[in-house]
Amino acid sequence: MFERWRGGRDSLLRRLVFAAKARCDCGAGFAYDKRAARPVWDCSSILLGDALLAGEASVSAHSRPCEYYELVSERAPAAHGASTRP
Repeated sequence: MFERWRGGRDSLLRRLVFAAKARCDCGAGFAYDKRAARPVWDCSSILLGDALLAGEASVSAHSRPCEYYELVSERAPAAHGASTRP
């Protein structure tokens, strides 16, 4: 079962486009799924299922999902190779 989820997580990790420098309040990089019909920058920890939900012990504060067009993608030439990818 764990190996099955790991394969799904690895596939999702390859699909995500990460921000070059912008990070969530919890420290994880912002990302979006390139297959999404309307991409929205969100915390990569939440997208990957690594974040704890509100009410659980040791919950970190997360930034709200956003459509910041000023965020620079890791794929943009202006990123100069920078990435918040784990």
